[in-house]
Amino acid sequence: MITPSRHRALAHDAWSELAVRTAIADIVADAIADFDPQTFWPGHPGDDGVDGNPSFYYGAAGVIWALDYLHRVGASPAAKDFRAVLPKLLERTTARFERDSPAGYAKHGSLLFGDMGAALVAMRLDPTPGLADLVHARAEANTELPIRELMWGMPGSMLAAIHMAQMTREPRWRGLFEMQAARLLDDLEETPQGRLWTQDLYGAKDRWLGPVHGFAGNIIPLLRGWDWLTPAQQAQLADVVPQTLAANAWSSETGTNWGARSKRETPPSLCQHCHGAPGMVTTFADAPFATPDFDELLLDAGRLTWTAGPLTKGSNLCHGTGGNGYAFLKLYRRTNDPVWLDRARQFAMTAIVQYRGARTVVDRGRYSLWTGDVGLAIYLLDCITGEPRFPTIDVF
Repeated sequence: MITPSRHRALAHDAWSELAVRTAIADIVADAIADFDPQTFWPGHPGDDGVDGNPSFYYGAAGVIWALDYLHRVGASPAAKDFRAVLPKLLERTTARFERDSPAGYAKHGSLLFGDMGAALVAMRLDPTPGLADLVHARAEANTELPIRELMWGMPGSMLAAIHMAQMTREPRWRGLFEMQAARLLDDLEETPQGRLWTQDLYGAKDRWLGPVHGFAGNIIPLLRGWDWLTPAQQAQLADVVPQTLAANAWSSETGTNWGARSKRETPPSLCQHCHGAPGMVTTFADAPFATPDFDELLLDAGRLTWTAGPLTKGSNLCHGTGGNGYAFLKLYRRTNDPVWLDRARQFAMTAIVQYRGARTVVDRGRYSLWTGDVGLAIYLLDCITGEPRFPTIDVF
């Protein structure tokens, strides 16, 4: 259940807070230096390679948010005022989403690719009632559309409602969340692999499992908005989650993993945040419920993530070493066992080596929150504090 070619050995560098803080400072300084107010940031060959991508997932909106966040929480003294480019960011995000998204997707409020995410960034930096209304309109539009998943559809808009409630204290966000949570839970289906959703995604229907496209991603806003759920909904989740995870788990001497989809013909081969054990742990280690079997499943998935080792694809969050390391930080918080913090920090030191090596090859940074350097910087910060705050999900 591990593909060796997708993983690499740990670096031999011992944990050094000074080295970690230096890497964070270098990432921030590089991103600020390479910013252009007209074209934003250059594209990276590991992403779409197109200069000026505005999206939250791997473009300017995510980088702007990350740089502001790192300064806001005191991780970086360097700061840049991005407020003047926010109208351009929103305009370009809207245009690109309507032009390039799959057929029918332009109707959706997309957290990671649409202007709902960009408007959330603008609300953080320069809030106005009009921006709040835009986020609400985009999120509300998802209520009657196919649910899809966190990246493109309703679970993402539910997360947006949680973040907006924290920023504005307006009651309308809870009302929107409650309405969408009820529909999301009502759409759970009984399947041979437990209760799951069928994603209508990229022209095909399938039952995905991971935290970006599947079951875990749909559960994320329900866990984040736990206090807004009814007691019956909380009980439903406490029953569904352990059963469905167990029904889809592949266990071996190496540990436990999950496939990208719920089909059970062949063992899974991916072990990264978006598909596989790390993302499942990062999602469900935050669950406010526990059973011995459920917790052992999470620990066993953490063991597989550690055995697999850092990812060769890079240092990033979505499918890189930093994203996998978040599983260890979440287990550290759930168990208070320092072995998980130590493992997270060993992954951090390896990710720094990967970041510096990749920058040398391309001769510039990778300017993206989910697939690039600023996402890694946030992971490095969390390895210092021992308090996991996964970008987009836990903090905005």
